[in-house]
Amino acid sequence: MSESNLAEINMADKTDRPRPVVLLLIDGWGVAPVSEANAVMAAKIPNFFNLIKEYPVALLDAGKGNLNVRYLSIGSGDLIIEEHYQPITSLSETISRVNCRQLKIAETERFAALTHFFNSQKAEKFIGEDWRIISSDAGNRSVKPFIVLKRTIKEIISAIKAGGADKYDFIAAALPYLDLIAASGDFFGVKKAVQDIDKMLRPILDAVLEAGGVLVISAACGNVEKMRDINMDTMDLTMTNNPVPLIIAGDKYKGRTIGLADPLNSDLSLLAPAGTLADLAPTILKIMNIEKPQGMTGKSLI
Repeated sequence: MSESNLAEINMADKTDRPRPVVLLLIDGWGVAPVSEANAVMAAKIPNFFNLIKEYPVALLDAGKGNLNVRYLSIGSGDLIIEEHYQPITSLSETISRVNCRQLKIAETERFAALTHFFNSQKAEKFIGEDWRIISSDAGNRSVKPFIVLKRTIKEIISAIKAGGADKYDFIAAALPYLDLIAASGDFFGVKKAVQDIDKMLRPILDAVLEAGGVLVISAACGNVEKMRDINMDTMDLTMTNNPVPLIIAGDKYKGRTIGLADPLNSDLSLLAPAGTLADLAPTILKIMNIEKPQGMTGKSLI
């Protein structure tokens, strides 16, 4: 099928798409059993637990690559193991080809990952794509990570609520907040950071539902679910290879299943991964009613 015919078909189906579809990447939020080293499970996260009770949830194998490799996998829909590999396609390019508008929102520390690497190492924006960087003044200790997080959340909600010609079909936002706080090695500070994120999930979801969209929550990596190497009795502040959550929240999905197992007693660590980071892009395309391109080897989990 030619690109022009594909665009015509998908433009015809555009009214059937939820708008916007929002991909929220909460980097650092991995999944592991309850332990004294797990800041996620030590925190009070009622909004997260409500989400996994009300909407489809799964685990994704995050792989063993560095952060850039993981963003390459997410954006390309292909399981990448080497940073210098350039995929032949990407989620962003596929969305652009069907004349949909998209936005990337990230603060300084994650901006290259969400733009350059997410876009299969393409240097320029695609047609219909916008980028918004939230300056965190890297190296300036007077700029608190929580303030930057609040600015980022405000920008995300503003983009979700935009209407008319400013309305986006797809919004991808990266939150490195947990990773940044984890660098301090302060377990109680990290636990509070997890709770900060949890409090902000509700207004984001409310904005998405009010707009008639779908919220996809995941992460490129874990971190704060394993703050200590219990065997060595030392702090472990590095990115983990643990699975990461996948939640699909929208009116169409509430109270329903997409063929994946529900976690017993809301304990995600009891689930086996249903896919990998490479499956995020095909899943998002499925939600948006856009045909998956050839070369995208990941599979939709819906």
